[in-house]
Amino acid sequence: MAVQEKFQFLSNSLSLNLVNTEENRRGKRHDLLETGQQVYNWLEHMFSEQVIHAEQFSQNNHVNFPQESLSALKELRGLLRKGFEDIVDRQLVDEHWIHSLERYIHNAPFTFVIKENKLLPIPCGPYENALFSLIAYDALELLANGKLAILHRCSNPKCLWMFMDATGKRKWCSMKICGNRMKVARHQYRS
Repeated sequence: MAVQEKFQFLSNSLSLNLVNTEENRRGKRHDLLETGQQVYNWLEHMFSEQVIHAEQFSQNNHVNFPQESLSALKELRGLLRKGFEDIVDRQLVDEHWIHSLERYIHNAPFTFVIKENKLLPIPCGPYENALFSLIAYDALELLANGKLAILHRCSNPKCLWMFMDATGKRKWCSMKICGNRMKVARHQYRS
């Protein structure tokens, strides 16, 4: 019986939420998107948090997310992680990174509609291309709007997650997860 993955919601960013689908469990990297069903569950979570909307897809067929598309999704996640880590490390944004994300958008370009007084991008293309286009668009929009300047890594050195914080005071991806673990570890070390 497959274990139902519990996805954390750390941001309204689709691209950052995708990057955060890898985590460290007992010292080993664990992928939360190993199957099409897990991708479906992650997408349902993104829909429920209103990070993406049903109107953005001409076909709502993410139930049967094909294995070959899963590999492509992981490739996109790896590209995003590398770029985000470079940005957190205060390196210059790689032009190749930007052009690679632009190619994803080229495969499913956008039209736009107004929804709840916001401009909502609607990718034109097959479901998988539309999803990849929205993810790439989200990352490039974060870059263009300067929001990646507030991107941080969790202060837990074993944690793989990143988050955005404009205050500069936040240290943990989540106080419930890493914050409490690190406080307990610090307390045990002092005892």
